[in-house]
Amino acid sequence: MITAGQIYDFIDQIAPFDTQSEFDNAGLLVGDRSREVTKVLFCLDVTEKAIAEAVDFGAELIISHHPVIFDSLMFVPTKSIVAKAIRKKLTVICAHTNWDSAEGGVSNILAVLLGLENIRRLAETGEEAMVYVGDLPTAMTARDLAKLASEALGTVVSVSLPDKELCTVAVCGGAGGSFWPNLIGHNVDALLTGEVKHHDFVDAKLEDISLLAAGHYETETISMPVLMNFILREFPTLECRYIEEPTVEYIG
Repeated sequence: MITAGQIYDFIDQIAPFDTQSEFDNAGLLVGDRSREVTKVLFCLDVTEKAIAEAVDFGAELIISHHPVIFDSLMFVPTKSIVAKAIRKKLTVICAHTNWDSAEGGVSNILAVLLGLENIRRLAETGEEAMVYVGDLPTAMTARDLAKLASEALGTVVSVSLPDKELCTVAVCGGAGGSFWPNLIGHNVDALLTGEVKHHDFVDAKLEDISLLAAGHYETETISMPVLMNFILREFPTLECRYIEEPTVEYIG
């Protein structure tokens, strides 16, 4: 018998939950450790579609990236996702910033996908551990990196300083735009992430750092099948399924 607790403990080995950011709420958030698990549904967000898919699949456990409970709960509305998961007797484990920073996790996977070499963390501890840095095999412009990322991730990429020649690039899945000041003094030419605020695009230009925004969902969804395969190798009798559910559509 495989339990939710055993799966949680395995994730804790490869992406320790105690490395999550202070603001985060990763972990086993719905259900309990003793729940027997034969089928697991993987998703980026726990949504109504994810719950319906889990029920249809016969899954006892959902593993998501984004926490199903993020802010403090004063009460649980009947129509909330948490209430629906409880009614369907689903256990939910969320691997968030601990998976972002893990070796083999979100940002590491993004760096590999872009073909970076000599991949390393910007820092070994703290939130900067979510940022990975690597060297391009050959120098290219930020515009060309944006095209490469667009093709690799199937997304639209916004880029500042498009004609800047890049040799060393930092990456961070999700909402990593605010990390760009941490790159100053590290000989990093650009940061590719999911989301970048307008003022960060503006301010980073003053430091001659190119920023590329490739979509929050798109820079993170690539990591969940990898996590699923890690778990399948550890628990080969499990049945697992990952569902794609993009947050937005790009029109025009």
